[in-house]
Amino acid sequence: MFTGWPLRKRLIFSSAVLTALAGLAIGAATMVGVRAYMIGQLDEELISAAQRIQDPLGASRDVGLRLDGPGMAVGTVMAAIDPAGTVSAVYLNARADRQSFSEQQLSSIPVSGWNGFIRDVRITQAGDYRMAAVGTVKGSTILMGFPTAAIDRVVGRIGTFLGFLIAGIVVLVVVVGRQSVDIALRPLEKMRETARRISGMQLAVGDAALTERVTIEDADTEVGQLGSAFNHMLDNVDEALTARRNSEAKVRQFVSDASHELRTPLTAIRGYSELTRRQEMDMTDDLRHALGRIESESVRMSALVEDLLLLARLDEGRELELAPLDVSKLVKDAVKDAQVAGPDHAWKVTTVRGATIAADRDRFYQILVNLLANAQTHTPAKTIVTTSVATTDNSVVITIADNGPGIPDEIRANLFERFARADTSRARATGSTGLGLAIVEGLVRAHKGTILVESAPGNTRFVVTIPRLIVG
Repeated sequence: MFTGWPLRKRLIFSSAVLTALAGLAIGAATMVGVRAYMIGQLDEELISAAQRIQDPLGASRDVGLRLDGPGMAVGTVMAAIDPAGTVSAVYLNARADRQSFSEQQLSSIPVSGWNGFIRDVRITQAGDYRMAAVGTVKGSTILMGFPTAAIDRVVGRIGTFLGFLIAGIVVLVVVVGRQSVDIALRPLEKMRETARRISGMQLAVGDAALTERVTIEDADTEVGQLGSAFNHMLDNVDEALTARRNSEAKVRQFVSDASHELRTPLTAIRGYSELTRRQEMDMTDDLRHALGRIESESVRMSALVEDLLLLARLDEGRELELAPLDVSKLVKDAVKDAQVAGPDHAWKVTTVRGATIAADRDRFYQILVNLLANAQTHTPAKTIVTTSVATTDNSVVITIADNGPGIPDEIRANLFERFARADTSRARATGSTGLGLAIVEGLVRAHKGTILVESAPGNTRFVVTIPRLIVG
């Protein structure tokens, strides 16, 4: 029943229902008690009246004569049951006149069971009565009864009053209860708002600090204890984030230092291998092949070092040298270079005017080169690679799509992570370091943009969105 209801609504509804049930129980008990008391009083009056009409001489069987006595109330019934079981009865009407019952009404009066106890009798079209045998006259049992209509009216009025009273109390409980529940739940609402603010923080990247805490007003209450536990949890999370930041800072520093240190020896290795090759010294084919491998691997290692240095700079959040850039012109240049590097692919490009952004030209060109090289490397020959530039009111959208085999689902989730490769052996054969898309993602983020990938067999799309620069 309460599924999906907020806690505030549950508490208020439960309080109202419990109050209503308690009120109904008290009201019902009150009505039963009042009616029982009034019935007892009526029975005493019936016994008193019966004693007043006793005829020890046993005169007439005409029960109507007994209604002429003093103190007889309107509605009083007198009845006689002869030995043959014939019932005769009269009552005092509203004008205090004797009036006989009809045959149908007389049939409602029991002819047996009158053993001295007062009992309830319902006479058709006359109502309920408390009746008792008050004596015998010439073998006939004399009955006397008082109506209970007045008691029922009183009890009904009490029930109506209690009904309105209970309804008013329930409304009061709802109004006051809502205020009380609002006050009681206020600390929980603060915790909820704190949790929402924390959920909106980018804790996975950057140097985000978790400084949000819940203000605890009374630590001894259940809500206060929950707030203390919540703050303790946030402290632990903040400590974990601090440890992660310190660890990442050490790793970045190590990568940066190692890359700087590797630059000099790699340059020396590459230079000496090129010098040896150019001197046309007399050497065997195996030695010449070995020198070629040394040179090619030093080139690959130099590219890896440069990529690692670039990622280290991006991790440090260094600002790029931004300037107005015509994306359409740069895209055309990048596609032409890709066409020269991959003549076995079909390259298409569509651009628009006014696609201007604030960008570092060299770094943005690197984004395009890496994405186009990725499309060339991981698709077979004759694949169509389409690059398009579009604009919206606030952004420039660059889409690089191909009709190749697509990206496996298990690779797509980690596609922009460092050293991620869809095909390790092929990547190494083509000289890829596995850092190309990680650099793309970092550079796009540095330009305050976003990148997403959509892939299915025959349709893979990398979509880069950069804030548009409106040139007046």
